[in-house]
Amino acid sequence: MLAEDQKTVPLSRFCRFQTADLDEAREIVARNFCAHRLDMASGGGLFDACQNRVEGRSISLNYIRYGADVEIEPGELDSFFLIQIPLAGHATIRNGRTTVSSNSRVATILNPDRYTAMRWHAGCEQLLLQIDRSYVVEIAERMTGTPLDRGVRFSPRIDLEQAAARDWFVKLRAVVRAAEAGAVFAGRDGLQQRLVEENLIVHLLETQPSGISPLLERPVCSSAPAVLKRALAIINERFADPLTLLDIATAAGTTPRTLQLVFRKELGKSPMECLQDRRLCFARHLLISDEGQRSVGDAAYLSGHRHFGRFSSAYRRRYGEHPRQTLQNANAF
Repeated sequence: MLAEDQKTVPLSRFCRFQTADLDEAREIVARNFCAHRLDMASGGGLFDACQNRVEGRSISLNYIRYGADVEIEPGELDSFFLIQIPLAGHATIRNGRTTVSSNSRVATILNPDRYTAMRWHAGCEQLLLQIDRSYVVEIAERMTGTPLDRGVRFSPRIDLEQAAARDWFVKLRAVVRAAEAGAVFAGRDGLQQRLVEENLIVHLLETQPSGISPLLERPVCSSAPAVLKRALAIINERFADPLTLLDIATAAGTTPRTLQLVFRKELGKSPMECLQDRRLCFARHLLISDEGQRSVGDAAYLSGHRHFGRFSSAYRRRYGEHPRQTLQNANAF
């Protein structure tokens, strides 16, 4: 094993290895990630592999290069998500049925329950964020207030030219700089480390399309009247029940007329329109996440809709497609 020469690469003070031996690189990378196939691809090039890595509580930061044109086949990652951001060069990434041409403008996120195969072309260098699968689910359940028995699955393509994704990447680079300065990671387990990791995942879930994105479409009313907050809490907790306006008003401790006025003033919608929005969001979540395990009728019923025809019409108005189309496209995640 060779010592890493000092040059301007991320996390250089946390070098795990540098080697020209393909078998050695495969073995060491597998210890940190998972068993995988690593082979030279056509096109040749000088194999010069390097990994820098620093670990936190549920996240690790990594820099990897192989130098040459290589094919990598880990299959299913199982226990972790892996975000890959090319800093130089490009790669072709397949996760499930989605293939992404990745470069400095397009990153990828590998879903752990999807088969993965990759080709890192010669000169590709990537910044990688490894995240425990259970931690992502834990944060997602706290954010949505919903048990996620089927976990979380993201769209594999991250468009770094979109403002929200670019902002998230800026946060990640700031975290990398803090790790390089010794302020976070390197085995730390204090409050600051927990906050850094949680903020990264919360922002990721808010910006990157996933099966839970519909569940995050909720009104934000931090300074709203207490009666509105109570009403929204009832809607969010009991949306699948056959709620009436009187039910919501009674639970919120006010009259139906007062509740209507408050909703119109603060949200521009009626309580029943907000209830319908919540039901549609949950139905879309089910259709995206369940991969055909439930029918459209099941999604309608479980989200509180009792009339299939009205559900289909409302869904088309909200999302611009029939529920069956959403179900057919579910494998995009």
